[in-house]
Amino acid sequence: MGSAPRRAGHAGVGHSRGAAGRRRYRRRGDRPGGARPLCRHPATAPEVSTQPGFFHVVYTTRALRRFRSDPVPDEVLFQLFDAAIRAPSGQNAQDWRFIIVRDRRVKERMQEWALQAWQRYAERFPDIDSLPRSQRLSLRSVEHLARNFSDVPVVVIVCGLRGRHTTPGGSIFPAVQNMLLAARALGLGGSIFNLALGDRETLRQLLGIPESNEIFCALPLGYPSDRHGPVRRKPVKDVVFEERWGQRWAFAQAQPDEGWQARWLPAEEG
Repeated sequence: MGSAPRRAGHAGVGHSRGAAGRRRYRRRGDRPGGARPLCRHPATAPEVSTQPGFFHVVYTTRALRRFRSDPVPDEVLFQLFDAAIRAPSGQNAQDWRFIIVRDRRVKERMQEWALQAWQRYAERFPDIDSLPRSQRLSLRSVEHLARNFSDVPVVVIVCGLRGRHTTPGGSIFPAVQNMLLAARALGLGGSIFNLALGDRETLRQLLGIPESNEIFCALPLGYPSDRHGPVRRKPVKDVVFEERWGQRWAFAQAQPDEGWQARWLPAEEG
């Protein structure tokens, strides 16, 4: 008769190793004994030879908006898109489409739009330097990207079929998040930066995007000059209710405000 088939999703890993083995597997990354490279092309292997584990990636994926001038190799970009398209979509329609933009002329046009949008937005904050540090740093990084958008190594324009789903973007943005997490895992940085979309109809003409597709967002990507690090957020207990709105979740009330980052990040990061 042969042995019973392994359950899907487990791939036979850790079934006979006990709890300690399973804990080690979850903490150390892709496999026991260390993380496994996702991309083995000789040109990129030095960049990706030690992949962080899933929770390390989640806890350290910041919106990064300052980039070095180093180009992003096609092998690395392919890995980002290959991760993006693994996202779920309504009816498994997979209606996402992506355009890689490196053309400086297009990026310069987008920079003009970003600067105009930034100037309108900055009117809400007449004295940025007096704001709390985290807000001040965030706004200054937005301003920096708006002023230097044409220098970004690569911009990804994310599109999707218009009118296909009842929730616009609901079947597109999971792919975007996959791409940002994959970028973090490969040492890149990025963020959604729709200030640069500006005149979408002009952008549509510049890139030849058909009317049947909607432009959802712009993703500037590159190797960051800022560093990755722990992401600070409101604690779980402040945003999750149990059974009904406003009813606190007792389990979350007993957890530290910073969550469980310390379980997954080295002491110097956490």
